[in-house]
Amino acid sequence: MMHENHINEGVLAPARLAPPARRRPEWRLAIGVLTTLSILVLAFFKRAWLLEAIGLAGAAQPAWLLLGLVTIVSSFLISSQVFQVVLRAVGYRLGVLRLWATAVVAVVTSQVVPAGSVGSYAFLLNSLRRRGVAAAEAALVATLEALSYAGAMLMLAVFGLAYLASRVLAADPNGSSLLTPMLAAGIAALLIGSAVLLLTRSAGTLTRWLLRVHQLLARALGWPRDTIWIQYAVTELTRVRALVAERCGMLGLLVLIQLTALCGHSLGMYFILRSLGTSTGFLTVLAAFGIALLTSTINVLPGGGGTVEAALVAVLTQLGVGAEAVPAAILFRLLNFWMMLPIAAGCYGWLMRDRPGR
Repeated sequence: MMHENHINEGVLAPARLAPPARRRPEWRLAIGVLTTLSILVLAFFKRAWLLEAIGLAGAAQPAWLLLGLVTIVSSFLISSQVFQVVLRAVGYRLGVLRLWATAVVAVVTSQVVPAGSVGSYAFLLNSLRRRGVAAAEAALVATLEALSYAGAMLMLAVFGLAYLASRVLAADPNGSSLLTPMLAAGIAALLIGSAVLLLTRSAGTLTRWLLRVHQLLARALGWPRDTIWIQYAVTELTRVRALVAERCGMLGLLVLIQLTALCGHSLGMYFILRSLGTSTGFLTVLAAFGIALLTSTINVLPGGGGTVEAALVAVLTQLGVGAEAVPAAILFRLLNFWMMLPIAAGCYGWLMRDRPGR
């Protein structure tokens, strides 16, 4: 049964409108200012790189390049369905365009702003609260979005590493042998199975294992000095496991949606390679994108600091793509990130026009 705060295409039933806020809280204003300044500063320092990327676009076949752009933009629309699924489950509805704009801002914020995952989480809470979603339910949406994305990203990264390893083990430079996907599937299943085995252990077992890790690190590196992080890690894992157990089916669907969206971005990269005259396989591009995602999580510099481009080029080259890997990576980041910056800024301004509770 739907919640009585029924939202249809972004319009809340008037009976439950909250009184308009007189003053925007300082932290919301700070997020907006920080996002805008980060975009401007990043664009200024990367202006030479951007001009080079725009120049490379002239050598690409326009039809394939346009298809890549449409695919990337559509992938953000697929990502937005994560919000739709959770919101409908708790009795709310938001318009498709609003959710697409929310997904664009959340993804771009996570890449631009330092501690981007925190900024993205805060933005989601703020945006959903402005549409009348209760605080607890808005937090649930943001949490499930973060968990499902992390799960999908790890699965794609594991596939990328497994595919790369299988190509090496199968001595298959072109990726045409059936042995390659079979080895990739086996390695991925082993890694994922090991992770599941680890994460399903009891709190006591996890604590003992982490204590052993702590002792090894303390002896070898002299860090960390205390064991507080162990209790925090076990507590957080226990909380997340409870949330997953409570909504296991929904979380599985959300991970599938996120995987589809990430595959869409990979397909956009594939079309860009085709625009440059390269006919490599889609699985090769998917593997490179998965590994690039993994490297982006350990980089704190805005926009990935060039590590995403470097990872794409390195993996594509290792998997047999020639010199086209460099312009393809640059063009992909131009369409996937840089062109989305002004769109995200416009979407943020539109989403923040609503007063809290409307």
